[in-house]
Amino acid sequence: MEQIALQNVHFGYTEDEVLKGVDLTIPSGELVSIVGENGSGKSTLLKLMLGEIKAQKGKVQLMGKEISKRKSFRSVGYVPQVQSVNQIAFPITVLELVVLNNYEDFGIFKIPRKKHKKRAIEILNEMGLHEYINAPFNELSGGLKQRAMIARAMMNEPKILILDEPTAGVDTDSKVQFLEIINQMNLKNKITIIIVTHEIDLINEILHIDKVYKMEEGRLIRVTV
Repeated sequence: MEQIALQNVHFGYTEDEVLKGVDLTIPSGELVSIVGENGSGKSTLLKLMLGEIKAQKGKVQLMGKEISKRKSFRSVGYVPQVQSVNQIAFPITVLELVVLNNYEDFGIFKIPRKKHKKRAIEILNEMGLHEYINAPFNELSGGLKQRAMIARAMMNEPKILILDEPTAGVDTDSKVQFLEIINQMNLKNKITIIIVTHEIDLINEILHIDKVYKMEEGRLIRVTV
């Protein structure tokens, strides 16, 4: 089954188009990398997949359904760049951050239940974060923050995981550990994973990439690595 399908997608914030007839099909369970220079349209492409913006021309489908008709995106996990989450304005522990991604299930009083905390702890253990469960999120290193954000995304058991520059600003050892976790998630849990990155050499060395695409002048090109 096609998890994501874009057909002749065009988009521009002004008269100049950022995306110029983009076609992309990602079957279930694939691990796909998208590379490209800053300003090439990668972030815009992600926003279309997440339903944050609407294509001006063409079709965007998520799990067989037109994205504009999809009411919930809980089946899609999104992990932003670590720089985007460097500091949270209020004090929060790693466990609290992860649990909050199930906010819609908290009930009328909006208080997490035991099952939510239990699930969060299980995921944090899988991510190797058991010793940081009660640590303040803002005090973690960049690599640990990325792992915590992955754990947060996994609370809804997503079928698709989208990662925006997941290794940027992270030390080498943490990058390797992080990518090994991504590999396991893809191979073991069969999650469809899309990684936007500049570090294609490192990504290809560690991950079992199915396809690599390059954003260039508003177009998406399949490349061989």
